[in-house]
Amino acid sequence: MRLRTMLSALALLAAVAAAGCHRAAESRVKSLDAKIDGLTCPTCVPPLQKSLQAQYSRSIIHVDDDRDSAQITFEHGEQFTPAAFDAAVGRVRMRVVTLRLQACGTVSTSDGKKWLTAGPNRFVIRSDRDVPDQPICADGTLDTHSDPATYQVSAFTLQ
Repeated sequence: MRLRTMLSALALLAAVAAAGCHRAAESRVKSLDAKIDGLTCPTCVPPLQKSLQAQYSRSIIHVDDDRDSAQITFEHGEQFTPAAFDAAVGRVRMRVVTLRLQACGTVSTSDGKKWLTAGPNRFVIRSDRDVPDQPICADGTLDTHSDPATYQVSAFTLQ
């Protein structure tokens, strides 16, 4: 009996060690770069910065009126959703034009479509390359005008 317990403990330790070595990246949106319509001058920056900071209080936010853009690097545990981001931008009467994301999650195939699940988000994937059904980190643009949202993956790494 004692030998069986020791073997079980060793098997458990081996499984934990293997999981640590091959652990998939955390499933979430890591960062975004958004082109913003209505960000026309330096006086537009503080209201947008404040609105985004209210939504993503722990993340690093940079608003650039020269590029008409907002960049966010999300802090661990702070969740992105397209609707929440659109609402934060819309509160200051601006509009998201394009949205580039870096996201990590798991790819799966369902109903003949490839899907990326990244935190609370689930996006249909489009790509010029075959994206395998497994955990990835990807860079690409998100089209929220389609239903469901489509993530055009330009590059990815397997996790």
